[in-house]
Amino acid sequence: MVSSLRSSIKAPQILRVILFIALASLLYGYFTNSNENNPRKGRNFRRPKFPKAPKQNITMASTYLQAIAGRRSIYALQKSSTISDARIQEILTETIKYSPSSFNSQSSRAVLLLNSEHDKLWDIGHDAIKNNLPDAYNNLKPKLDGYKAAYGTVLWFEDQETLDGMKSKNPGMPFDQWSEHSIGMLQIHTWDTFSLEGLGANLQHYNFIPNFSKQVKENWSLPEKWDLKGQLVFGTPNGAPREKTFLPVEGTRLLVYGQ
Repeated sequence: MVSSLRSSIKAPQILRVILFIALASLLYGYFTNSNENNPRKGRNFRRPKFPKAPKQNITMASTYLQAIAGRRSIYALQKSSTISDARIQEILTETIKYSPSSFNSQSSRAVLLLNSEHDKLWDIGHDAIKNNLPDAYNNLKPKLDGYKAAYGTVLWFEDQETLDGMKSKNPGMPFDQWSEHSIGMLQIHTWDTFSLEGLGANLQHYNFIPNFSKQVKENWSLPEKWDLKGQLVFGTPNGAPREKTFLPVEGTRLLVYGQ
């Protein structure tokens, strides 16, 4: 009698255990892909990932704006560099490659002058001023000496042959004007990057003297169709930039409509 009572008490417990084991077995089979028709079967299965909404990266934008604000014209430069010549060349390669141009014309060109080649450029500058603007030479000589005292110069050109080809394919389009935009963007990208690397620089335009441009092309055997646009002089800063004042922006230099 007692034994029968004990059996009746254990039966529901045993049944619950059996049901639990059966359920666990089913779940295990499902999640371990024991079923051949289960789409999850296979070791390479990955749950799909859904793209998340992009977040605004205010920090990166602020860093870029700080770089723009930090770039200044620095005229007191030493004949040394904060980075290697290879790094300077790498920067120029990247900025030339990725700076935009109209119709992707890629008409901008650059010539990097270092060491004695850089010195030779500003000797040409001295001679050009003496021969073409003798009355201005005494005033300009200290500036020319300052350029020569720097580490290097990047000569900026626009390839007129490329632009002429674009004009022939697209008559009436102002490619000469657009090329000025392209070379300007390339110059500022390079200048900003130099500044981030600790280099000081100033941008000159002695190409307004015809003989200067002519001598540059002859000395470095450059194509006749390359039109000289500017000279970025750079080196290790040897002094702070000049103080800069700013005109009001909002309401005068910036107008906003639609708010």
